[in-house]
Amino acid sequence: MSSSGTTFEADLRREVFSCLAAADGVYYLGELGDEAIHDWGRVHYEFHEFVIIDRAGGQLTLVVAADD
Repeated sequence: MSSSGTTFEADLRREVFSCLAAADGVYYLGELGDEAIHDWGRVHYEFHEFVIIDRAGGQLTLVVAADD
């Protein structure tokens, strides 16, 4: 694996997976409708948004993931 792949994996562990491990709840945000689309929106069509809540740590994290 390349060093950039190794860095990406480390970033995922630190920024996402650690939040998931501490989470009290993980929520998938559904489609918000056309009125919520930014002027430059629709550049990426396949993406997913998750809200991760860690009540004990007092932390809320938004994760946006693209399929491409």
